[in-house]
Amino acid sequence: MKRILIALALLLPWSALAQTATEWGARASVEANYKITKGVHLYAEEELRTSGSSLDNVRTTLGFSYKPFKILKFGVGYTLINTMDASTGVFKNPRHRFFADLSGSVRAGDFQFGLKERVQLTHRTGSFNTYQNNPNALALKSKFTVKYKGWYTAEPYASFELRTALNEPWGTVSGSAQWNSKNTKTYYDYTPAGYTHIYNNRYRGEMGVEFNFNKTHALKPFVLLDYNSDYEIDCNSDGTRLFSAEYVNSFKLSLGLSYVFSF
Repeated sequence: MKRILIALALLLPWSALAQTATEWGARASVEANYKITKGVHLYAEEELRTSGSSLDNVRTTLGFSYKPFKILKFGVGYTLINTMDASTGVFKNPRHRFFADLSGSVRAGDFQFGLKERVQLTHRTGSFNTYQNNPNALALKSKFTVKYKGWYTAEPYASFELRTALNEPWGTVSGSAQWNSKNTKTYYDYTPAGYTHIYNNRYRGEMGVEFNFNKTHALKPFVLLDYNSDYEIDCNSDGTRLFSAEYVNSFKLSLGLSYVFSF
């Protein structure tokens, strides 16, 4: 019995890893940052994201930031997300994202420590089951960054970000498992409880180097490590039958490069 327990203990971590989908991707972005006056900036960014060897989505962002103090900055913005349909090769059902930021940073010797809080609302377009997805998803993103500023041009950094879903679909089941009319799929009687599910659904680590060649040009190569744990509900369009509800885990490694032009 002792040997069996030891064997199970060794196999469980590998089993959990095998059940986590692993993906690869890349990101590239170009940003134009315009200084209106001291501490007040407008910016526009175009970003491409790939999944594997295919284009996943294109994001266009317009934003405004205000820095009233050296250690504090506010920001608001809008992002248009165009997602590629892998089966047809065309963009479909764009999403509209609105966000507000609050950032703070402190300097300790050659190191800078920063914390950024972002609240974002993403409006989903197109036809879909609203008992499975919220058309107006709200999320909170908290990002902690450590940056080394002891060199003249290059600034290595590392960050960790936690995303919390604030209004995901939720409900309760009742009774025992039943079969549908074709006797091919089990279901439970389901009672939706609205968009009341709050949980952490992404953990992200990022490492990179910011090269500030001068006040105009900056380049940042980086690596992203994303671990996602999304709660996925499969129910009928009336929200009365639940076929499955589970956390789907995925891991994605992405290489990225961003360029910023400031003027």
